[in-house]
Amino acid sequence: MTTTIQPAIVIRNEPLCREHYRLTLRAESFAPGEPGQFVNIGPESTRAPGCQEIDWNDRSALDSWAAEASLPTLRRAFSIAGLRRSPAGVEIDVIYRVVGTATRWMEALRGGDIISVLGPLGNVFPISARKRVAWLVAGGVGLPPMLWLAEVLRSADRETIAFCGARTRDLLPLALDPVIQPAGDASVASACVAEFAGSGTRTVLSTDDGSLGYHGYIGDALAAYHRANPTASDRVVAYTCGPEPMMRFVAWYCHMRGIECYACTEAAMACGIGTCQSCVIPVRDDRAAAGWRYKLCCKDGPVFPAEELIWDPVETGPPSR
Repeated sequence: MTTTIQPAIVIRNEPLCREHYRLTLRAESFAPGEPGQFVNIGPESTRAPGCQEIDWNDRSALDSWAAEASLPTLRRAFSIAGLRRSPAGVEIDVIYRVVGTATRWMEALRGGDIISVLGPLGNVFPISARKRVAWLVAGGVGLPPMLWLAEVLRSADRETIAFCGARTRDLLPLALDPVIQPAGDASVASACVAEFAGSGTRTVLSTDDGSLGYHGYIGDALAAYHRANPTASDRVVAYTCGPEPMMRFVAWYCHMRGIECYACTEAAMACGIGTCQSCVIPVRDDRAAAGWRYKLCCKDGPVFPAEELIWDPVETGPPSR
């Protein structure tokens, strides 16, 4: 797949809920991409201060150096939440949570600002012709790639159910339908989330504290829905993204029932193209002497068959969700 690095203009940078924003960018062109892929975002100038002589008695020189040194010089990776092409260019949506220096820089971006985008990067969610039902199971900042995936699955005529979890209502970066309320009973999926309803996807919502939807973890909500709406395992495929304990539970749940499952992983990375070798993930490999080896989240992933991933060195019993 083709990857490009280019400037992009900020179209919108809108708050979604506490600490979460949707950033919409426009580039003149962007290589074809698919759900599961990501972009690496950074300032248009990522030049580090480098080695230079500083006159410590010159306050203006010190201020200039400090301002440049404070730039987030390493790019940050974000899943693509949406991609739209038009005569004006290509619009790219990312959803992010403000947690550190780079995302605070992103929070300050305004319409018309220019930033640098590298992408699309990584592999994609596979879509099987045999699987007519798709479960999209996500929590927190794992939600963005599922929005684009839901659109693609809809165009492929799949029955798609989204399971979306958050710690509390005001940390859910989704727009709720003003009329259709999420059910407290996880056995019922509805068009309660505007972003998913637009693609014909029904949703089950959960919050850890019970402030919205099902009271509990999204893994438990998935299990409750499946009990109430049994579907043959060979007709279902699950896609999951979010906190590792949640994904591990979804992987275990699907494994125990013979359901195909794919996990979109996350790891700290400096480059996004396999050069820095920092985003290693342990995976099973019967051909390796130890029965496992490392793969790169950025190049081999971020999407992996859940059966391949080693979630915990000691995997005994049902994991927490």
